Formats: sequence, structure tokens, C-alpha cells
Amino acid sequence: MGLRRMWRRVRSFSERPHNLLAISDLHLGCDLKPAARLDKPRSTDAPLSSFIDWHATHREDGKPWRLILNGDIIDFVTITLVPQGPVPFQISAEERALGLSPTGPKCVWKLRRTAERHPLVFDALARFVQKGNSVHIIRGNHDSEWRWPAVQEEFRCILAERSGAPRRKIDRLVEFHDWFYLEPGFFYAEHGHAHDCYSVQSDFFAEHRNDGEIELPLSSKVLRYFVNRYTEQVDLADDVDAWGVKEYLDWVLKAGNPLRVAADYFVMVFRVTYPVLRQSLRISRAFARAADRALAPKVDPHAHVRQLLATFQGTEKQAQQLAEIASRPAEQSLFDSMQLFYLDRMLLAIICLLTAWTTSLSVHGFWAKGGALTAVGIVFAALNALLGAQRKTDAHPMLQRAAERVAQVFDVRYVVMGHSHRPVQEPVGNGAWYFNLGSWTPSRSNDGFPHVVVTSGSAELRRWKGPPAAEDTTLEAIPSAPAVIPA
Repeated sequence: MGLRRMWRRVRSFSERPHNLLAISDLHLGCDLKPAARLDKPRSTDAPLSSFIDWHATHREDGKPWRLILNGDIIDFVTITLVPQGPVPFQISAEERALGLSPTGPKCVWKLRRTAERHPLVFDALARFVQKGNSVHIIRGNHDSEWRWPAVQEEFRCILAERSGAPRRKIDRLVEFHDWFYLEPGFFYAEHGHAHDCYSVQSDFFAEHRNDGEIELPLSSKVLRYFVNRYTEQVDLADDVDAWGVKEYLDWVLKAGNPLRVAADYFVMVFRVTYPVLRQSLRISRAFARAADRALAPKVDPHAHVRQLLATFQGTEKQAQQLAEIASRPAEQSLFDSMQLFYLDRMLLAIICLLTAWTTSLSVHGFWAKGGALTAVGIVFAALNALLGAQRKTDAHPMLQRAAERVAQVFDVRYVVMGHSHRPVQEPVGNGAWYFNLGSWTPSRSNDGFPHVVVTSGSAELRRWKGPPAAEDTTLEAIPSAPAVIPA
């Protein structure tokens, strides 16, 4: 690092006009189901609102807080509640069974219902902004619907209504970010799903210009077309991305009739993978791609990323490097799509059974048949282990690798992500630190709710234990690493 860059970093620490506060994966609205009991507040609403209120009135060094809501704040994907009265849009029979599709007006309706479901949280956010603190919202894989300008406008309207603050103040203090938030040389935050091939949609890296439905990533399609049918019977755990066959089978047995669950599962698999299969098997695919490249105007793949970085004084090289770090969407690979649903293992099992059957017919003698079937079994076990090693759905190691590369690209001190629901605080080389914000779901309430606080050039990963009856016991540093990491 040159002397000029060192001076810019030191100066940025002293000149920062705000302190940073980051939380992630609130999943507000996830219990908005037709048969759910909504007469009582969600168990996490009170600690979350007390967390926001406490920081709204407790500033460090007199600086206002900048609250980073780091993705999956509103769980648009899992909301299956639908309007019963007249609304300014059409509702299909499928939407009444699976929830409203991700169009602009329908997502506005979901956001308004979420605010009604969590009044404590939205009132606290309104008071937080009314006192001069700011809120920055980053899109996640469960709330990619923030892309709609109408949804952003509705959120600002809700805060203005609840705070009584002038609308121009709300517009100035509430901002939205398509992918990441960056303070050059110091702090970088993103949800993290851009590095998970099953959670990033195919148009994630392009500017949103479509007036139809938002293209959901593969994992969200699984939620919408399958899991949403059974979440009233059984919830998904926070560590579902690390599940194996045993955990999935346990969930199926708890969800209800295994035959019905299996039927719904394979219908969903066909619906999700058929477009990928059709695209992969298209005979003229290579020719069509070559023709498109020759006839279509040249498109800059990094244009939108460069535009996002321009807001934070990023460079062309950084835009290219950041795009290269991100994962390829699973919909672009038939093999990746098959692996998510264990279709590769099912196909392997069918091939091995057919091979064993034909081998047993073509070989004569007890010992010859036994030897041939044993050889087929060994080959099956080896190929099954190989495919199992290539199936990567656990987001935790993906985010760790991405954080290390992001710290190098932007030369930042702190990299903050969410998505995996696992609180993490660890070094990633060159003096940089990676934080994962975990989640604020009810299953985490016994441990306290994780969040990152950045003040006076230092960062700390803490847990919120509830209303601050005593300030020295409400906030606890996570003991897995040094509590305060100086800059």
C-alpha cells in the first residue's frame, strides 16, 4: 500500500460522520400464512424494536448511526397470505395456493401487510430515522423485490406515516442498494447470496428494467413451489443449506403424508428443471448463441456493476474483479440444477440397477454373478461419493472465500455478510476481518441476536439479549474472537 492510500484510509477513519450498525436476516413476514395465528406479535419483535430504539437514543461520540439492513429483511418469498377483498390486480388460482407472484403492485401489498404484522419493528425504524439516523437496505435472496421502485417508495411512505417526519427527510435518510454497500478503504457489506449459485438469480448482475415478474433464484423457486405448501406444519431450520439426505427425510416425515410430499416434490422438480433441460438439449443452442453474438449489439456485462461502484468511487478494474468473484447462477447449468435435487444420484442409482440386472443375466455361475455384482456395487459407491463431494449447498465456506477476495479487491478493513445464518468473526488476511451477522429468527433467541457495531475505527460482533434493563448485561461480545478489532 502506497503512502497516499495509507493517508486516505487514516483520514477516512477520522472524517467518518457516522457510526455503523449492521443486522441481517430478519425474515419479517415469514409467518403471513392463511391459517397462521396473527393475534400475537412475533417473539423477536420486542427485542428487535428495543435494539433499534436503544441505538436511536445512544450515540457514540455524538455521531448518528447508519443502520445497514443486510438482506432478507422482508421475506417476500414465504408470504402466502393473499387479499380477500378487492385489490387493483388479478389473482390466479395458483397464487391463492402459493402466494402472490413477485410483481411490483403485489410486492407493495406484501410489504404493507408485513408492516401491519410487525408494528413494533416499523415504529422503531420510524423513530430511528426521525431522530436523524439513517437506514441503508441491501437486497437479499428473500427480498430481491426491493428492486421495484414502487416497493422502495412504499417503505419510505410507511416510515413517514409512522414517524410524522417530513418526506424529504425520509428520502434523504433511507437508501437502497442493489448488491453491496461500500466505504472505500474501510467497510464493505453485502448479503452474500451473490456467491451462492442456488440463491442468485440469472439477472442479478444486470439493471432491472422488466415490468413483469422478478426472476427468482433456484432456492426461492423451491420455497415458492414446494416448501410453502408445508411451512404451516413444519418450519425449515436455519442450517438447511447444510442438510444431508437424513435431515431432508426427517423433514418429509414431519410434514405430512410422505406420498403426497413426494408427489409435490417431483412436480416442483419438473417445473423448475424442465426449462433448464430444454435449454441444455436444444440442438441449435451453439449456433443460436453464435448468431446472437454476431447480430446483437455488444453488451457490457459489467455496466451495472460499474454503475453501482461509481456511487462509492469504485474503479473499472474493481467492477470486473467483483463480477468475477460472484457465482454463476445454477439455472445456467443442468448439472448444478440436478445436484440440488439429488437427480444426479437418482440417475446414477437407476443406471447401476440396470447394469447389475443386465450383468447378472449375461454372466453364468454363482461366483461369477457375485463378483460382477460386487464390482458394480463398488463402482456405484465410488461414483456416488464423487458426486456427493461435488454437491456444494453449504453457503458458509463460499462466503468465507468470497470475503477474503473482496477484502483484497477493495482493500477494506471489514467485510460483512449474512445469508448463512451463522455468526462469524474471523481474519481473512492482510489485517482484514470477516463478519457474518447470523440471523434474527426465533430459533436464535436463546443465544441473543448477533449484530456488528463499528465505532471510532473499531468493529465488534455483539449479541443483543433483549430490553436494556442494565446496559452492561444487554450487549455481549461474541467470545470466539477478540471483542474489539481496532482499525
